[in-house]
Amino acid sequence: MEDEQGSGQGGALAEALAGWEGARIDAAHANPATGLVALAVYAGARRVLGVGVGPRVAGAGVLPRLPRLRAGASHPLVAAMRAHLVGRRVLAIEVRRDGITVVAGDPLPGEEDEGEGEGADDVVRAPEARPEPAAGGGPEPAAGGGPELAAGGGPELAPGARLELAPGRRGEARLLDAAGRLILRWPPQGSAPPAEIAYPADPLAAGAALVEASDEAAAGQEKAALARAVRARRAALERRAEAVRGDLGRLGSVARLQKTGQLLLAQGGRVPRGAAKAVLDDWETGGTIEVALDPARPPKAQAEAFFAKARRYQRGEAVMRARLAETERALAAVAALEADVAAAEARPEALEPLAQRARALGVSRAELAGVGAAGGGEAGAAAGAAGARGARAGRPAPRRPFHAFRSASGAAILVGRGAADNDALTTKHARPHDLWLHAKGVSGSHVVVPLPKGASCPADVLVDAATLAAHFSDARGEAVCEVSYVQRRHVRKPRGAAPGAVTYDREKVIAVRVEAERLSRLLATKEEG
Repeated sequence: MEDEQGSGQGGALAEALAGWEGARIDAAHANPATGLVALAVYAGARRVLGVGVGPRVAGAGVLPRLPRLRAGASHPLVAAMRAHLVGRRVLAIEVRRDGITVVAGDPLPGEEDEGEGEGADDVVRAPEARPEPAAGGGPEPAAGGGPELAAGGGPELAPGARLELAPGRRGEARLLDAAGRLILRWPPQGSAPPAEIAYPADPLAAGAALVEASDEAAAGQEKAALARAVRARRAALERRAEAVRGDLGRLGSVARLQKTGQLLLAQGGRVPRGAAKAVLDDWETGGTIEVALDPARPPKAQAEAFFAKARRYQRGEAVMRARLAETERALAAVAALEADVAAAEARPEALEPLAQRARALGVSRAELAGVGAAGGGEAGAAAGAAGARGARAGRPAPRRPFHAFRSASGAAILVGRGAADNDALTTKHARPHDLWLHAKGVSGSHVVVPLPKGASCPADVLVDAATLAAHFSDARGEAVCEVSYVQRRHVRKPRGAAPGAVTYDREKVIAVRVEAERLSRLLATKEEG
């Protein structure tokens, strides 16, 4: 292998890579958020070529190790490299002024077994008749029919794929097949690499700096993503606490509601039929109070609505106070976590325990995907790529039209956040085979239990979902509430209907007793989004 730059800086890298021809490609990794591409080969020992194509890291060198933070096998660049390079042998590596090219080859038919017995050549050359590499940066055939493979014997190789890497802040990686056809380009929109690349004089030192810079940049992004997620959780808990305090504040209206009901019950006989309001004598103060009425209902019948509302407030007090205490405890824990995140080092091993604490405190898993995920596990690596993408985007996740809760078994229960959100949950997010619930006969949130196709809802999940449907409705505070439930396929949104208004058939009804302990457990699992 000859470096086109001769004795220039590229010569040092070319010399470092010279003994890799014939080596098996064991692994291909990338961190697209930082731009580090790593190709590991086995040539007596594991060796790793690293090329930074931007935006965070740039350059090339021999890495002392694989990057700790990298994308998983589902990432397009990683998937393509593993499909077309891993398991093959290095046919040639060329260091050029405009980038580095790695050609991978497969054993020719009848040459799969390494060595041919006593008559085998110590050095086997690739055949002269193999296909020519495509123009545009690929290596030319070496004199004598091809580059030499590693000493010790090996199969003849035919080109299988070519990886072209252009280092730089705006560099790129291109994977081509044996005929020169483009398989994948990263970044997808392409780039404009420099006309001539400055290669390191010391590839080992450059490689060490490259992998450290990539891991440091990725970990910094993950720390920032974790800090944002924890801040968002704290803000959500503060809003929840304020809302519960508002609910508790309404307990002061219990006496007023009871008094209004008593006056309306006593004086309703002199209120004209169909009246939209009534002016009642306040016997305690000697003045009058004005009460809004439903013209379609008799005033005395409406007096019971005031008594019922007062009873709901009174019965809900214990649940509200328990929820406020739970929220305040969570707020204290999140505030402590926020301080720990700010003080933490930007290292995967430091961030992962903090990410686990955040998940336990209800931070959305989507916001935390990949934070602290390191090492070689595919699941962790894939999560790491997702986290890096979110950090790079720097945008909050889109608002969901529902809040997610968890049953005791971990099943998701989705609750609409408002009238228009109910429509979005039911018509856009719920699938035909999901279970749909609504408190019977009163206004309230739509509730959806996602289910596998053909599965029925477990009894405990049904009771949990019905409890939430009762709580997020005008029946909140009632000891027992009837809840309708059907498959989502039987729910329809009439044309022109008000937000949240639907019709449904094949209804089943469950009378759920709202247990304070069950409700508190469910509310504590709320996932903000």
